[in-house]
Amino acid sequence: GARVPSRPGPSGRASGASAPQPEVRRSESSSRSSVGRSKSLARMGMRMLPSWLAQPPSSNSSLASTASSLPAGSRKLLGNEARGKTRHSALDSQVLELVTFTGCEHLKRASRLSQVLRRHANIFKDSTGSAATYELSVPVETIDAFISHNWSVPRHYKFLTLVCYFNFDQAVIVMAVLTVVLGIVTAVGWLPEVPNKSYPYDWGVCGRALWTPVFVVLLFYGRELPFAACSGPAVFLDKTCIHQEDKDIMKQSIERLGAFLSHSDRMLIVYSDVFLQKLWTVYEVAAFLSLHASDRMTVIPVICPAVFFMALLVGWVGSILILVLDVFFDSEILVHVFTTISYCFLLWSLRRWARDREAIGNRLQNFTVRRCICECEEDRPVVYRNIAALMRGTLPDIDLTDDDKALEAFDALVRTDLPLAFSSSLGKTFMPYKYIATIFASWAVPKMLDLLAGMPGGMPIRDTARWMLYYLPLALSIYPLALISTERMTSCFLHLRGWRELVWVLVGFLLLVALPTYFVVGVILAILWEKALESDIAMLLLAVIDIFLLLAAFFVFAEPCRRRRRSADADVAADIGDGAARAEAMAEAEVDVGAGAQLGNARDPSTEPLDRSTQPCTFTAHV
Repeated sequence: GARVPSRPGPSGRASGASAPQPEVRRSESSSRSSVGRSKSLARMGMRMLPSWLAQPPSSNSSLASTASSLPAGSRKLLGNEARGKTRHSALDSQVLELVTFTGCEHLKRASRLSQVLRRHANIFKDSTGSAATYELSVPVETIDAFISHNWSVPRHYKFLTLVCYFNFDQAVIVMAVLTVVLGIVTAVGWLPEVPNKSYPYDWGVCGRALWTPVFVVLLFYGRELPFAACSGPAVFLDKTCIHQEDKDIMKQSIERLGAFLSHSDRMLIVYSDVFLQKLWTVYEVAAFLSLHASDRMTVIPVICPAVFFMALLVGWVGSILILVLDVFFDSEILVHVFTTISYCFLLWSLRRWARDREAIGNRLQNFTVRRCICECEEDRPVVYRNIAALMRGTLPDIDLTDDDKALEAFDALVRTDLPLAFSSSLGKTFMPYKYIATIFASWAVPKMLDLLAGMPGGMPIRDTARWMLYYLPLALSIYPLALISTERMTSCFLHLRGWRELVWVLVGFLLLVALPTYFVVGVILAILWEKALESDIAMLLLAVIDIFLLLAAFFVFAEPCRRRRRSADADVAADIGDGAARAEAMAEAEVDVGAGAQLGNARDPSTEPLDRSTQPCTFTAHV
């Protein structure tokens, strides 16, 4: 499971003739560190490299003279930088052709994000391309993002995923400015107001009516609006960047897919159930991890953006319904009913995601490239040849001249590397905190804006402040923490089915989430909110509790998994050494995946049935 060094920075570029580099030897302490990590992975149940990989390093290893001409990403195959040291690597011409555009720079193309998202990402309607779709891409120096997806996934899922990933930050900034403007206009009384049965002052209507729709419009069409600063980053999409009619250009582009990956700054994976079953997408991910650090890869399951926008819609419809009912009678009971229905939908979504996440781990642990589906079987030899070349460049000190052994090494690396990379990218929550906070903010912020409509009618500033102190922790801390608790609860006892599962989910949610949340919101905050109108101490306590809750949310959601990941990558990079040292570490870990597989008669994993009872899933979120 050792990882090659991260891509070197500008100072790591070679220029001119380079002197012979001394061989880097592993120290005794670094060897023990590598052994410890291998044992740690072994305890996690992850299968390591086959036993036939434990062989002496080749004696003809030498630093490729063309290393200085490689892009920063593809130089990672050489292992040129490991804590400032240089390691010898053999890189043949086939690998160079795989990761560079030497002699065919015209193939390096990318499309602007606005072109990809136009007409609700109509480009994803089908995989059929033409010369017109190829013209949607232009020659570029670097590619900002490589989009890895499957054509079998409906395009609306991809559209939601892309707008969440690329347009979210821009939409939040613009929406924050509009929120301030709307708050000022509401506070001075320039917008319509309606009476409220349960409150002595009038409420506004524009906040709850307009906030969520405007935010969604910014997400969907922010790159196409006249005031948009730019058309978005340059992205790689196979349909637009690979010619679909000119067979010669198509063949050259497919053979240089590794070069597209090496020139991409990051990768976005639009993950679905079939992603790890498709040959091309698995090759893309594994190749990208061989060329770049794992923190440059982002995995977004298609269900997450769908749930995000569904939650926005449900919250907006509920706010409008409550707004209408408030004009005629007290709607507190209806609010609870609507909230209960919304949480039932949330429980179903989280339970489904827990099973999907478990399935990801099972697919990765039982992965073999020979079982992957290839829509065009004519492409399978090309992919196999590229994989073999990739493995020879990644493991230069091991004899992988036999393509079958190179494919077996690829299977082993996928089983060990991808679970860690996917776990790091997915994080420990159903969706990132910024999306969770936005869901609840779409309910709380419009309500706070409409509260400002009472200021022209005499509502004191103190009353406005206590409302703000009440709604702020709800949106940014209490409800997000309740959501993550719900996710943890729904991810337990996945073997239950039928009425037993229903009982566990409902009772667990009631005891572990609903009652604690009600105690904090309905008892503590409600009492302090009521007394804060007259008591300075209650107002101060309310502010202190808000700060405490916000800090709690920060420490829960701001898990430094990526920082730990980068640190681990650097440590492993320094301890990689040569093939013999890696084999020594795996022997110490007593991991035997290819039992009975010798140098000349390695087993074919594709002929062996999957036995999940003896291969427990270890792809779990750590609390």
